[in-house]
Amino acid sequence: MTSMKNFLKFKTRQNSSDLRKFGEEYYMREAKLWRPFRLFGVFAEASALVLVLSSLVNSRWIHGSGFQGGLWEYCFQNMSDIEAVSFCPDRKPHWQNAVIGLMIFAATFGFLASVLSMCGVCTNPLPRKIYYFHSAGEIFLISSLSASIALLIFPAAIEMDKTIKGHQYGVGYCLGWGGALFFLAAAVCMSLDDIVRQSSRTKCCKWCWKGKTNDRNQLRQ
Repeated sequence: MTSMKNFLKFKTRQNSSDLRKFGEEYYMREAKLWRPFRLFGVFAEASALVLVLSSLVNSRWIHGSGFQGGLWEYCFQNMSDIEAVSFCPDRKPHWQNAVIGLMIFAATFGFLASVLSMCGVCTNPLPRKIYYFHSAGEIFLISSLSASIALLIFPAAIEMDKTIKGHQYGVGYCLGWGGALFFLAAAVCMSLDDIVRQSSRTKCCKWCWKGKTNDRNQLRQ
């Protein structure tokens, strides 16, 4: 009970010993209110992992006339054209290693965040639930940013390579963006309660909320 009160004081930044306003019942109602979003976050994280892993093993990140290539291949040329193959590098460029590393980083940390979110679902004490959900949300955001950076580096490097002509981005690249977006959705769902609480403290949101409250009061009168 003491740990619960201390946790609530920390989360609400209240030093008063009176927790009737921010007490256990308040947070229990809050947990029930945000539960559908967190369940959707679990679905989003599972989808993100599947999409990112599928993207990593997919062999059609880029394709064109007579060729296609995945993330692990370093020769994006028409293999039937001897002159084109002569432009192929002997090993993967540094930018490609960076893209692979960032995608693996996103998948690994996304899996870690998924474990934390499942701990939040299976844990009973509310403070621990909130801790697991918010921690998972932060890590999902990092995974989303990591995958997004990788997916921005890849086309930038391809477009600067003048030897690769007449190309299009394929299914593997699109799957990567799908995984990044689902990671972002999972991050928002896991931390939505904290996002709403923090945004309600800003002056702009307070003014909007006061305006809506005044309008409702006038309509009632």
